[in-house]
Amino acid sequence: MIEKQELGEFYKELRLARKLKQSDVACDGLTASQLSKFELGQSMLSADKLILAIQRINVTFDEFGHKLNNYQESPHMRIGRKVVDRFAHQDIAGLEQLLKEVEQEQMAQTYRRLNAIVIKDAIHSLDKNYPLAEEDSEFLTTYLYAIESWTWFELYLFCNTMPFLSDQDLIFLSTSLLEKSKEFKELVHNRLYMKSGYLNIISEFMERKLFSYIPIFEAELGSMLRPYDVFEKLLWQFLKKMSIFLQTKGSNQIHQNRKSEIYIRKNVKYAIF
Repeated sequence: MIEKQELGEFYKELRLARKLKQSDVACDGLTASQLSKFELGQSMLSADKLILAIQRINVTFDEFGHKLNNYQESPHMRIGRKVVDRFAHQDIAGLEQLLKEVEQEQMAQTYRRLNAIVIKDAIHSLDKNYPLAEEDSEFLTTYLYAIESWTWFELYLFCNTMPFLSDQDLIFLSTSLLEKSKEFKELVHNRLYMKSGYLNIISEFMERKLFSYIPIFEAELGSMLRPYDVFEKLLWQFLKKMSIFLQTKGSNQIHQNRKSEIYIRKNVKYAIF
């Protein structure tokens, strides 16, 4: 754990780099004296005052934490990026090796298992013969139902484990997504996950032929997209055309577009790191 003197010195370094005096940072709720003692390592700031001090030097809390952590990603981010890379290269052996590595990670057993479930889902997406264990499905759904307010991790988890969910659980959790994630939806990273989440939901409903639920999520996705979300718009248009095809041409022709289905699932799924 970082010592309070080191934390104060670290903050001072950021403040001075921006040519700001302690009096420039001081405001209602945070005095120059409190800031001085903090930077000297004589006292700590309470959580609300620390957040205020960070905001006053125009640094986000994420940026502060990232630099404080010596620019190292969290274990979940690091594992997630490895999943993306190995999935993109269809490296099943690499994913299986990653599954073994996750078991050795220094994190709570709950998170080790949840990360392992994400990896298993990636393997299953590449090899439909790879089994998805019922006990993993139950563990996942119990976790997702229990969390009232979803942060980026729950969004990431939900987006990348949908095949583990039953139709009923998928429908319920999908419709609950907006409510469960509303507290953090304006954060840039969370907003990215939600857009990818809606694309994943639409894709998953298409694969399960649950077409009647798709318009709900198309409306939510449409309300979130901005003019610069070109990639998401292209994927959405592709999904629309695929949905029309699947509903009008019949299941006997689906195999002819298997390559298109694989393409869209690879580009929508795991496109959120």
